[in-house]
Amino acid sequence: MNRVLRRSAINKENRAKLKIVHTSGVKNPESDEISAALLYKKTHTNKDDMWTSEDARENFEKMKALQLQYESEGKSYTEVEIFAELEDARLQIEEMRARQLEYEALLVKRSDMEQTMREHLQMMEEQQWKKDEELMQMMAEQQRKKDEEH
Repeated sequence: MNRVLRRSAINKENRAKLKIVHTSGVKNPESDEISAALLYKKTHTNKDDMWTSEDARENFEKMKALQLQYESEGKSYTEVEIFAELEDARLQIEEMRARQLEYEALLVKRSDMEQTMREHLQMMEEQQWKKDEELMQMMAEQQRKKDEEH
C-alpha cells in the first residue's frame, strides 16, 4: 500500500507541473466519432465550459484555424495532419526561442567585450598621456639646463 501512496504522490506532483490540464478522465476514442479538435476542447475545458489554461485555449484555436484553412483550400485533411502541423509549429517556436536565447547571450558577451576594450583603451591612453607628460618634463628640464649653461 505504501508503494501505491508514493506513486500517487509522485503523480500528483507531476500533474501540478502541467501547463495544460486534461479534465475528462479516460476516453475511448472508438466510442465517440468527433473530431480531434472537439475532443481536445471537451477534454480541456471544465464543466462550466472554461478552459483549463490559456495554452489549452490557444492550442484549440490553432487546431480550428488549421481546419478552416484546409477546408477553405478545398483540401481534405486528417486530424493527424493537423496535429503534425501543430507539432511542427511548436518545435519551430522552441527552436526560435532557443536561438533567441543564444542571440541574447551573444549580445551580452559582445557588450562585455566592448566594455573591456573601452577600459583597456582608456588605460592605454592614460599610460600614453603619462609618458607624454614625463617626456615633456624631461625636455623642459633639458632646455632649462641648456639655458642655464648659456
